[in-house]
Amino acid sequence: MPLAGERPDPNQGEWKPAKERRQHKRSNTNILAVAFEGQSLDTHDLSIDGTLIAGYDNPLSAGSLLSVTGIGSFGAKMTEVNIRARVNRAGPGPSELALTFLDLDERAYGILQDHMANRVEGLEAPEAQAPPDPQAPDDQS
Repeated sequence: MPLAGERPDPNQGEWKPAKERRQHKRSNTNILAVAFEGQSLDTHDLSIDGTLIAGYDNPLSAGSLLSVTGIGSFGAKMTEVNIRARVNRAGPGPSELALTFLDLDERAYGILQDHMANRVEGLEAPEAQAPPDPQAPDDQS
């Protein structure tokens, strides 16, 4: 059974990961929440250009436009922002929406940029250290 994002390899008959189409790294966290239409919803898979949200009560379909009016830590006071967004897909789970951000105001861009910079620090691998030189004399002082 394939996992989400996998497809069969036509030459091998095996499942392989689908090609990544995203333009920006994603932070896999729900630290930030967004507010629209009076609801505060936690985010998943957040980036500068969109997010996945869960728990939205009203049905929306792909292509629907909405305005995100707040962003901040879930349960805390939201910073007022103006983000125009489009529903990219609804589902697969109940009340899940994938949003594409169409237009960010300066405040929203700054918040998302700072959030992603903090998350990317955890995604970057530490620089590899060279193994010790076996020909170097041992320092036994």
